[in-house]
Amino acid sequence: MANQEKTRVKQQYFIPLEVKEGTIITKEYEDAPRKWWKIGNRKVYAILVQVTKEQYEAYMRPEWKEDKRQQRVVEKRRRREMAQAEHREDKTVQGWDTAVSFEQLCETEYGFPEETGQESLDEILEKEELLAALRRELAKLEALDRIILQMAMNGLSEASIGHKVGLSQKGVNKRKHRLLEQLREQLKDYR
Repeated sequence: MANQEKTRVKQQYFIPLEVKEGTIITKEYEDAPRKWWKIGNRKVYAILVQVTKEQYEAYMRPEWKEDKRQQRVVEKRRRREMAQAEHREDKTVQGWDTAVSFEQLCETEYGFPEETGQESLDEILEKEELLAALRRELAKLEALDRIILQMAMNGLSEASIGHKVGLSQKGVNKRKHRLLEQLREQLKDYR
């Protein structure tokens, strides 16, 4: 009988409202009891505000996530210390604070551009300049021309583009090729 009563009682959820100097408390919570409550890894003096389950979970999810992250950091540190005590190297326990040699860095995916096939800083800057110039040139085009180029880049056929913008397929073809040639000419200094 007692178990049945327990199942009928709806679970109540509370969010702790930390009370500190400067906290503004509404009239309904002025006389509410205050008590010490744990928020994450710290204890705070708080008023418990009754909320729905959804509100409680939305409020607590970041706290739970941070607690889990802290637990993983502590566990990784413990495993790393055990590996060091046993004088063995365990790559699964290396963290951001683990000392790494140049050779180890080159062996990993965090290597340097020549080892990983990534672009150099100069190549990245050249591409950024080219993209900025391309954006400027596209902004100068008429709206119809930009629409045609956008549709073409999205893989639409010239016939379907012509149908949507009110031109023939041949008209779209000529206009598209003229626009691409114009852009090539404007951006020739960036090649």
